[in-house]
Amino acid sequence: MKKPLADINNELERAVFLSRYRAPRQRLLRLAGVLLIVARHGLRGLLYVWPLTLLVFVDFPGAWDLLRVVLLLLALAAWSRFIYGSVQDDYQRFLAGRLLEPASLRKVL
Repeated sequence: MKKPLADINNELERAVFLSRYRAPRQRLLRLAGVLLIVARHGLRGLLYVWPLTLLVFVDFPGAWDLLRVVLLLLALAAWSRFIYGSVQDDYQRFLAGRLLEPASLRKVL
């Protein structure tokens, strides 16, 4: 990874950096990095909420249908909250304000 944007004080350097940062190749590399981060944290998040999702498939009599929907919504909310915070942190740490190379995506994993 190259020099972060916050470390650049010279206006000419900043303009050159921003022109390269906004290039289609860099956008594609950042998108690939975000997809890797989402996949990594998505699978990890499933490990935390799998007991709630397994309860959805248990067949109990009575008012279980309403409870099943509530448990499914709780599992989905917990999973998405975990994903959002983790993805945002890793994006700031690995991708934001940096020029990327394809080999630098290994650090994301």
